[in-house]
Amino acid sequence: MKDDKNFFRSRHWKVFLVTMAIALPIFVLSTFEDLFLILVVSFTLTFILKPLVDYIENLGAARWLAVLLVFVGLGSIAVFAIVIFFPVITLQVAQISSAFSKERLTIMLNDLSLQISYQVPFLKSEAVREQLNSSLVTIGDSAATALSGLLGTAATLSIVPFITFFLLNDYYTMQKSFIRNMPNKYFEMSLNIIYKIEDQLSKYIRGTVTESAVVGILYAIIYFYLGINYATVLGLIGGITNVIPFAGPFLGAIPTLLISIVQFGDLRMLIPIVITSIVVQQLDQMLVQPSVFSKIMNIHPLTMFLVILIGNETLGVMGMVLAVPIYTVILVTATETNWGLKNYRITHA
Repeated sequence: MKDDKNFFRSRHWKVFLVTMAIALPIFVLSTFEDLFLILVVSFTLTFILKPLVDYIENLGAARWLAVLLVFVGLGSIAVFAIVIFFPVITLQVAQISSAFSKERLTIMLNDLSLQISYQVPFLKSEAVREQLNSSLVTIGDSAATALSGLLGTAATLSIVPFITFFLLNDYYTMQKSFIRNMPNKYFEMSLNIIYKIEDQLSKYIRGTVTESAVVGILYAIIYFYLGINYATVLGLIGGITNVIPFAGPFLGAIPTLLISIVQFGDLRMLIPIVITSIVVQQLDQMLVQPSVFSKIMNIHPLTMFLVILIGNETLGVMGMVLAVPIYTVILVTATETNWGLKNYRITHA
């Protein structure tokens, strides 16, 4: 009995309680997918923009004015980008839609099935054509479902700028309010945990955005030199899907392969596209990730793999994307709580 009482007053028990206090709310919020997505995107933007807002505030501007100036600046950049790139992207999307018209697909499927039957004599062209048609219908249905979901998600995220504005404006007020409600003996430890979590997440988010941008540009350049149409859109897709661990490069290559088949009428670009995906991923892992992330994520590859699998099982694709940062928050909380309780001598093991 005495040992049980000592355990519930021990450092390890308090570490467990603090970690659960962080992990359980995240788990509960994740069951409300739309709300969880809104909060994740809002906090992500907050961590990305906060250093710039802090810098402007330190120059002497009021906090609300600093946030407003950042929003106006970003809005101006967005409008400029839309004016420059939107016509190009819109034109390419329209051309892609036209390229996948029913008539053109029928002709392409006939030619492709004949080529495959010629290369592999024991396969009948009719059976190949039916299988290709079935596969394209499945892909088309999946694309339509994904587009519908994307439009719904865009509508859901329309509230994000408002939440982000108030998070940026009241960030330190909320932080001070949280710290103020902590018992005095936990003050320094709580402040240290918040700082470490904020630092790790900020670096991870900014690193991920930078990595995706670099990968997207690499894809666009290589596809352009390979002569594949709509390289800008395909590079954009490749950069976005790169955020998804493991499966991202393969998902990004599918639209490129389909476009190449429609453009050339055969599978001549299959090997170059596969090689491109492998080369870009190797460059990403050997050059981009080390230079962008440095030693931010001190996680064993096997642990990362298991964490991503768990994220996939619980939240699907969004879980895979968020698995590493959520794990980082929980790990930093547990590590820093244990360090704080031990070094500040708040309790004894």
